[in-house]
Amino acid sequence: MSSEISVKTLTKGDLIEQVFQLISEKGENGIFQTELCKAFSIDSRDGSRLVGNLEKQSLISREKMLYKGRWTYKLVIKKNQSSNESEKKPLDLSIIEGVPCISCTYQHLCSIDDDNSLYSPAKCSMIEEWILLDMDKKIVFEQE
Repeated sequence: MSSEISVKTLTKGDLIEQVFQLISEKGENGIFQTELCKAFSIDSRDGSRLVGNLEKQSLISREKMLYKGRWTYKLVIKKNQSSNESEKKPLDLSIIEGVPCISCTYQHLCSIDDDNSLYSPAKCSMIEEWILLDMDKKIVFEQE
């Protein structure tokens, strides 16, 4: 990489975004962390921090490798990040349609952690009725 990117005028967020974009551009082959540091004219410690930030967000993965006689990391975008937006499945909310919890007057008291609470999903007759009704609908639908 002969062209260096000036980082002096960038905010930390902008720099992280540009680092992510450069790694993305490299595709499945990825880029070595040492090359990334050279591209942005940053030392290895700063580069490691930037890359660590992206790794914590699960945007990239790092694989330790020997490169030009030195240990470094190969940086690759995680596959779920590089996938096409159109490939994502739409969220199906029909499974929670009519759930009584949304309009329950005791919702603020309901707890799965407190076994002594009067209000718990495990003890709720409204949830039980909702589940049984939903099961009845599925049985009728399957019989048709």
